[in-house]
Amino acid sequence: MASEAPDPRTFSSWEDAFKYPVPVVRKLENQLRSNATDNREKLRSLVGASYRSLLDTAETIIDMENRMQQVETKLARVGQRCNSRGVDRISSNATRMVNNSKARERYTFASQLSVLQNCPTVISRLIREKESYLLAVKVLVISRLLYKALSQSEDKPPFLDQIRDRLSALRNNLLKRIDKRISSKSSEVPILVESMCAYALITSSAPTDVLRHFHHVRMEEIGSLLKGAEDLTNNGIAALKLCLQTCQDTQAIFPRRLAESLARLKAHPLLQDPDIQGLHELNLDIHGRWLSNETRDYTPWPRHDELQRPEAERLLIVWSKQAMSTFLKGIKEGLLRLLSLREVTLLRQELFETIILAGIRMPGLKPAKVLDDLRDAINSQLGSLVHSRARDIDSVVSEITKRLENWHSAGDDANGLLWSPSSLSVEISDGGQSFKENIISKQQGRDERVKGVTTAYDKWAESVLEVKSIVKSMREARWDDTFADDSGDSGDEFDLDSSQGLLGNDDPLLLEETAQEALNNALSSLQKDTMDIVRQLTAKEQYGSIEQVIFVLRVVREIGDRVPRLALQDRKSMRQSTPFTSSLLDPLYQTLAQSTIQPTVQAYERAITTSPQSDHSPDHILWEGNPPLPIQPSPSAFRFLRDLSKRMGAYGSDLWAPSVTKVLKDATKNELVRIWCGRSELLRNRANAVNGAHGTVDTSEPDQKEEDKPEGPPKGEEGTNDRQKQLLFDMFYILQFLHAPAAQPASEKNTGKLVDEMREGLKMEDNELARLRRNATDYHKRTYLLFALLL
Repeated sequence: MASEAPDPRTFSSWEDAFKYPVPVVRKLENQLRSNATDNREKLRSLVGASYRSLLDTAETIIDMENRMQQVETKLARVGQRCNSRGVDRISSNATRMVNNSKARERYTFASQLSVLQNCPTVISRLIREKESYLLAVKVLVISRLLYKALSQSEDKPPFLDQIRDRLSALRNNLLKRIDKRISSKSSEVPILVESMCAYALITSSAPTDVLRHFHHVRMEEIGSLLKGAEDLTNNGIAALKLCLQTCQDTQAIFPRRLAESLARLKAHPLLQDPDIQGLHELNLDIHGRWLSNETRDYTPWPRHDELQRPEAERLLIVWSKQAMSTFLKGIKEGLLRLLSLREVTLLRQELFETIILAGIRMPGLKPAKVLDDLRDAINSQLGSLVHSRARDIDSVVSEITKRLENWHSAGDDANGLLWSPSSLSVEISDGGQSFKENIISKQQGRDERVKGVTTAYDKWAESVLEVKSIVKSMREARWDDTFADDSGDSGDEFDLDSSQGLLGNDDPLLLEETAQEALNNALSSLQKDTMDIVRQLTAKEQYGSIEQVIFVLRVVREIGDRVPRLALQDRKSMRQSTPFTSSLLDPLYQTLAQSTIQPTVQAYERAITTSPQSDHSPDHILWEGNPPLPIQPSPSAFRFLRDLSKRMGAYGSDLWAPSVTKVLKDATKNELVRIWCGRSELLRNRANAVNGAHGTVDTSEPDQKEEDKPEGPPKGEEGTNDRQKQLLFDMFYILQFLHAPAAQPASEKNTGKLVDEMREGLKMEDNELARLRRNATDYHKRTYLLFALLL
């Protein structure tokens, strides 16, 4: 019968049940339910063999019950949909889909175009937000696939080329961003690996190409840090650390870690990547099924195992040598732009600390060689800076020359009254420092001209002596902690003692010797240039040149007092000798002395040659003793000393150092001996004339008795002898002031000869001459303070 239900066990599949009418299917359902009930009863009777079997059976029952519920649900849904209208609608829709393939092509075209239009927006956002560049590259690869598919379509949209150009610009931007991230020292290894994978995917590069590009980018970054860098210290340290970091990153990434990351790109198609699926702008949940099979199934296939470790190590050794060569070249060029000793020293400290801490663990490089190259470059620059600063001594000579060329008589009065109203009006706050400096400046003749030169010298000396503190800091630096060898391989690291000796002893000593040599050369140049100035000054014979001589003397004195401070060490043997030797100073002393003594000597000569022709000296009444001898100088002698001392004071009391005073005394003595010789000869001639006159009188009066002749010399001869005694006293008195411990032998000989001649002419006894000397010495003791500048 048609209403009888067939045996379900004869069905080959569940679909055979639905070949029968609905009533038969319902019977089958009831039959199956009945069989299920029977089976459950049978199962209950079979339970009990063991507890474990019971549990397994219970689980099976539960599973069967779940499956039965699913079957019941599906059967109920089938029953609901198995109506004529539903079946007709499904059939109609299936027919339309099969017969309308062009509609599917339109859906595919629309989906691909929609996704492609959104790709630039997604890539721009990922770049702007600095998220995963690898994800941006994956989107770029998908966009290239979509562009390829759309460009081959007959209905190619007109704005497709604009999208292509935009994607090309984004590709270039991505490459720049990847290079920037790769070149950064602060990028961690995971970020570097991801960026390298992005580079390999966007350029279809093998791991060897990626390694070469990584080294190239880092090399360019090292060069850019050192090229034209204003802050060489920070940039130089950054470049050195980048060299070291590149070696560490290369060893950590290549080849294993990069190969593993590239291999993971092959795990599944790009469109199945969870990160790609999570980009909501692409709407892949809607458009994904309509994309072409080529796009949906595209899987990157990079050559992840192309690079082996030996090749990676070889490339790293080559790059290490090139990088260190570039670094040393950049440091040397950068050092030439550094004009500050302090900056060069700071760079030296930072570089050596970085080198020693890192141990220069760069394959193919010897740490000692790198250290020596850096030491040579830095020491060379320090020496060049010291020599350059020492050569700036020319600025002092230029200042002197400029002052002399622009000389004018109307200058500030450095030799004015010490306690002038201007001095008393000086501010006396801060302990009266300004007041004291003003008084000292006036006393030492430090006018604006002299101060201008000394300021230039002090500025130069300060710039040169900066090396003293640099040397001290270099010697005080200790490298014990920074030189420690953490690797335990002492053969590739610096030796503690040798490194301390090189950096803490040898380098400071070399700099000190270089500075000492530079200072000696500078002082020799100063001596030569000053000698030229002195030669020009002393060759002049014009009014006012004595003021310039005085100016140069004061400048020489001020600089000479400061020269000992140029000693780089406190040891006595290292102190600088003055560049202003006697050969340089003597012409100045002679010029000053001649300018000082000429007017006074001329006045003195006129005074004693035009003295009254009376028989007795005007001050004869003050003579004492038996026989009477002078006890004080003549007015002309006293006036001479007073005028000479006054003129010396007018030029400036600060000028008359012992060496200058000695030259003045010697020159004055020579002039006075000449005058005294002439005066003595004149007096002797006058005495002879008087004697001749008396002899004529005697012959004309022969009858005059012997007892009536006057005793002693004639009256006129007596007056001449008195004047000679007074002149001899003046000589002894004046010579008390002109005596110098190191007097010229010729001058002393001439003076002694003159005294002997005058003594013989006067027929003086030894005791008389000794008494005359004693009188002159006593009067000198009473009056020497009146002429203090001559002492």
